[in-house]
Amino acid sequence: MSGIDIETKRKLREMGAAPMLEALEAQDETLVLGMAFEERLRLVVDEAHSGFNHAKVEGLIRRAGLRYPNAVWTGT
Repeated sequence: MSGIDIETKRKLREMGAAPMLEALEAQDETLVLGMAFEERLRLVVDEAHSGFNHAKVEGLIRRAGLRYPNAVWTGT
């Protein structure tokens, strides 16, 4: 759990940055203890961006109305 105060968390959620807050709170404090701020921020942004892209693709698949939306291409 991060040391972010409740007011800052509220502001992040209000600004639509809840995925970044969740990524920050999910960081293992023992693993990021010696990291520079920029490196830790990069990890948070990468995690939030990955979730954003995943949700975007899922929405596109859902709106496409594919007959088999969970089908996987095997390359054959």
